Amino acid sequence: MPKRKPTLKVFPGPGEREDVPMSTGQAPPSEVARRVLIVEDDAFTRSLMAHALESAGFDVTTAATPAEAAHEFSDIDPDAVLVDIHLGEGVSGVDLANRFRAEAPWLALIVVSNYPNQVSAGLPRQLPEDAAFVNKASVTDAAALLQVVEDTLRNQGSIEVSAEESPIASLSSAQIAMLRMLAMGWSNAEIAKRRGSTLRSVERMVHKVFTELGLTGDTSINPRVEAVKMYVSVFGLPSSEEGVGPT
Repeated sequence: MPKRKPTLKVFPGPGEREDVPMSTGQAPPSEVARRVLIVEDDAFTRSLMAHALESAGFDVTTAATPAEAAHEFSDIDPDAVLVDIHLGEGVSGVDLANRFRAEAPWLALIVVSNYPNQVSAGLPRQLPEDAAFVNKASVTDAAALLQVVEDTLRNQGSIEVSAEESPIASLSSAQIAMLRMLAMGWSNAEIAKRRGSTLRSVERMVHKVFTELGLTGDTSINPRVEAVKMYVSVFGLPSSEEGVGPT
């Protein structure tokens, strides 16, 4: 499979954020390290992002859970927050992002995920208009991540770094959820049972996924196997039967 090329989209934003007045005696912005809070439950990814931003002069604080994030947010008053969409059971990254923006309207928000784009992640209209979206696989080096953070801090509109060449980039969030169930090894009958739907409706949805992925009409391949391979190439093997889906 050819190496993916990250796609950077910048959409016009609603306008510049209102500047936050500085108190008397505060050092000029150039002399103050900008504070960034990283909320990511994967330790390796969290460490990589923190190192990249610290190397660029940011004051970085990390959190692995929503509870830690809420505590650190109140404590450090960050200029920007990078948050993973899925943080395990309970409060999601989307919930945190909206909560933090309500408390700090000037806050720069960057959400990160393994989903190829905002549509497949089911994010349209769930986040503030100027929140940035970053597909983790598309940020291949520190410079790419820094560009997103800097552009978001400067309020350069709604930024999306997506993996448009991903084999599942065209799927909706519901279709990716179905694909995950296939990757779990569940039969159509088992999927129908767990979803509380009819077998026929599951069969139709599975066929629609195969069609969207271009896996129909070729008798030399097994569409189910090929679809699961595509899912695993992006998200890896599902770790358990529980959870809301990919990160």
